[in-house]
Amino acid sequence: MADSQQQTPAKPQLRSMDADGERRASWAELLNDLVFTVIIMQLAQRLLTSLTGESLAEFLLLYVPIWWLWNGETHYSTRFDNERDVVHRVLSSLQLLGLIILVASIPRALESNLSSVVYALSYSFTRLILLIEYGRAWFYIPKARPYIQHLTTGFAASILLWVASTFVEAPYRYILWGVAVLIELGTPLTTSGNRLYKDLPPDVRHLPERYGLFTLLVLGQTVSSAAQGLIESGFDLKTIVATLLGGIIIIGLWWAYFDRLDDDAVRQVREGGDTRLYTAWLYLHLPLTVALTTTGVGLTLAIKHINATELPPSTHWLFIGSVSAYLLTEGCISLTTLKAGPPHPSFTRGIYTRLGIGIFLLVVGVLTSLSAMQLLLLSAVSITGLIVSDQLGPEAPESAERIGGTT
Repeated sequence: MADSQQQTPAKPQLRSMDADGERRASWAELLNDLVFTVIIMQLAQRLLTSLTGESLAEFLLLYVPIWWLWNGETHYSTRFDNERDVVHRVLSSLQLLGLIILVASIPRALESNLSSVVYALSYSFTRLILLIEYGRAWFYIPKARPYIQHLTTGFAASILLWVASTFVEAPYRYILWGVAVLIELGTPLTTSGNRLYKDLPPDVRHLPERYGLFTLLVLGQTVSSAAQGLIESGFDLKTIVATLLGGIIIIGLWWAYFDRLDDDAVRQVREGGDTRLYTAWLYLHLPLTVALTTTGVGLTLAIKHINATELPPSTHWLFIGSVSAYLLTEGCISLTTLKAGPPHPSFTRGIYTRLGIGIFLLVVGVLTSLSAMQLLLLSAVSITGLIVSDQLGPEAPESAERIGGTT
């Protein structure tokens, strides 16, 4: 093993074309994830201080670029990462330093001109580092040049808009942020981008694990939010019961995702299939993680209002809407698995159950005004029913069996 590692050049390498085998997230990637966890917690704290329609819009304005930052580094790593590449490690370290500055800017990113400028420049800095990384991959891997050129054109245009935004006042600054993020999100969705996915597919061993790990870290933030609600409310019977119900909800959301970590759409691209399912799988993780984060905020507020006869409308809608959005998104992710290969009753059952419970909770939210305890109990029972349904249903086949690849 040591000899083979010494023969591996310390430069970017095309990982998606490696022979099948075991590949795990690197220690550097896990450190990167931890920094993003701190960022997500800061975003959740922003929403806790003010829960209005405007504050929710501000939360999304800041959240989407953060998710895209993580996504960008993950997609570089899944194709070109080399743990022996010291230059890559140095560049990744510079990114982490930029992220630390970005963390500090979040609490007042839309209230203070200085914090807003710091947020935009630190975001631009981390994206610029990623462009440098892609430039190195372009130099060392000729096969990847069309793919890299396509991505970096859109990403470079976005960086220019982020930097330009520091020279204009709000709200025009935030409009430029929105346009820049739309350019970045849209760049991989173009026709040539979809074609290049087939030429340079993601690593099917690595990418689903990375998305699963990030989802797990966001779930960890949700656990922290439930504990925060208990700490702030005190240890009486009702708050303890409410926190336990919140814990059941969190475990159920974890179970619903990780018991069927669907990667069929990713594997299908590697096997030369349609890229549209893979693209849907990828982008659906944005609303999934947003819903998880806001579920945590909703849990904190619900536990704090456990003694009220009715929840404030904003808390009611945030919690019920977040749990419903998570289940509906999970149902759509499962749908990409169903469509990626031969149909199987386990996937059909899982989709109907997730979509059905998500719609049911949403309808309850529209038609009723429940107390915090009633809402938590209803959600916990519904999600427990979903898990029981999954366990009683037919066992899902491995994706390698359905798509024709190997693990």
